[in-house]
Amino acid sequence: MNPRIYVLALATFTVGTEGYVIAGVLPAVAHSMNVSVSLGGQLVTVFALVYALAGPPLIGAFRRVPPKSVLTGAMLAFALSNALAACAPDYAVLAAARVLAALSAALLAGPAAAAAAALSRPQDMPKAIAVTASGNALALTLGAPIGTLIGGLLGWRGTFLFVTVLALTTALMLAVLLPAVPAAPVGTGRAELLRSPAVRWSLLTTFGVFLAAYCTYTYLAPIAERATGMGSRGVAALMIVFGAGAFLAGRTIGRILVRVPLARVLRVALLLMALLLGTIAVGTAWHPHIVAEIAAFPVLFCLGAAWCCGGVSQQARIAALAPSQRSLALGLHFSVQFLGVAIGGAVGGLALSTGGPVAVPALSALIACVALLSVQRTVPVTAGSPVRVTPAVISAQEEQRIGPESYSG
Repeated sequence: MNPRIYVLALATFTVGTEGYVIAGVLPAVAHSMNVSVSLGGQLVTVFALVYALAGPPLIGAFRRVPPKSVLTGAMLAFALSNALAACAPDYAVLAAARVLAALSAALLAGPAAAAAAALSRPQDMPKAIAVTASGNALALTLGAPIGTLIGGLLGWRGTFLFVTVLALTTALMLAVLLPAVPAAPVGTGRAELLRSPAVRWSLLTTFGVFLAAYCTYTYLAPIAERATGMGSRGVAALMIVFGAGAFLAGRTIGRILVRVPLARVLRVALLLMALLLGTIAVGTAWHPHIVAEIAAFPVLFCLGAAWCCGGVSQQARIAALAPSQRSLALGLHFSVQFLGVAIGGAVGGLALSTGGPVAVPALSALIACVALLSVQRTVPVTAGSPVRVTPAVISAQEEQRIGPESYSG
């Protein structure tokens, strides 16, 4: 595998750090801005909603620009957005900074995954995408906890300054180390991709995976405080464990996907997510602090692993379904992913306000169970019968190469 793909993993690490660290400093941000924690959580919703709506159009608008230039410029804009957040005098300016961060992040995630696929051999594509995605998981393990600890020591503004420096460093690395990647052909548009039932059901699965995860993750601090009595340092430790599970899964899922059908991986991942989120709900309701504090770490580790397996599998699935339009197809994937994040933050905030911390993971578990239906819907009825997709989405040569079991599910 091309070692320069790790530079793309650094880019996803940087974006992921900013996206995840908001959960760790959310109570401090809300207190500083004189808003409720639920309203503060809508900063996640704003980011995700803007990303979801703007991602595919932005990628389409820049499709003729060399990917290296797009990635470097977007990372510089991302650094600017975090500098603005660090200096925000009120909630409105902070929300505006999150809008700019979302616009720049939308030009990073999808094109970075597509560039990783373009820089790898066909047989190494799942591994290359998994390596790029592992930067996001590493953000959970290191970036977000470090940012949370910095927030505890220097205040939440120090957290955004930390991300600013990280983004500037990443932009320099992209400019110096990333090789030239040819721009993707114009090819089909979003409407043509969405005409494929396989693509539509795949995007629905993506939505379910991230809606279930972020409904709970956005409000991890109040849930952990209720269940275990942990403060900010305890939440940071749980983030590390959650991210460690995701990182380990990200490092191994690429090898699993070349041996195990995607449908099976996705079913197992979603089922585990449902079971683990249900366990968190029970622990939060019972809240025997000592027992819950001990159990929280293995539960969060396994939840991170299951979530990452589902997310990376979805990226590989979408990339295989649209080999000639990977950047646009993956842009749709990330757009739907952040739509799930946006709605997860909103729905989680509503559940927190009406039912308390127990209601949040309970709702997440139900969402994961429902998402299982989208996987079952696209599995061939008869063994060996391929999923029908339009020629505009996947070529016959590509279908022969990846085989029906690679994109079924």
